[in-house]
Amino acid sequence: MTQLVLNIENPAILPSLKKVLGALDGVSIAKPSKKSRRKTELELAIEEARKGEVTRWESVDSLIEYINNIGK
Repeated sequence: MTQLVLNIENPAILPSLKKVLGALDGVSIAKPSKKSRRKTELELAIEEARKGEVTRWESVDSLIEYINNIGK
């Protein structure tokens, strides 16, 4: 099946255009696909927190010590 994508500047003509195209034999009008939006870092972090995927530190010093030792 061949598809044709149209960009319509004037939304007022959309109902008439759909009616005309729908009347043509062998032509169907597909619903626009929903584009999945990529989640932001904040949304991902909130999801992790809700799932309990968090690390707790005894103090800021222990966190800094851990960060300083990453990759050593």
